[in-house]
Amino acid sequence: MSEISTLTIKIPLELKEKIKAAALENDHSLSAEVCKRLESSFQVPDKPSKKQVALHHDEIDSQHTEEENEQPLSQKELKKLRLLLKGGVKSGKKK
Repeated sequence: MSEISTLTIKIPLELKEKIKAAALENDHSLSAEVCKRLESSFQVPDKPSKKQVALHHDEIDSQHTEEENEQPLSQKELKKLRLLLKGGVKSGKKK
């Protein structure tokens, strides 16, 4: 077993209460909870697999925002769009 050392630190009371609550939830002492969290902060996260990266990139666009799924145009809307593009829409003004 490794040597044990005492460390005195100053932390906000709110943070201490959060750690206490987590220690109770995990059935650890306050010291054990702090040690576990400190140790995990030094672990190098695993690299995501290529498949996970590909799935992630399929879900977001190049601006890192979610894609919006729009409904396709109706036949009536397509007809109006074609007329607009051809320049065949009559203006609402009478001459």
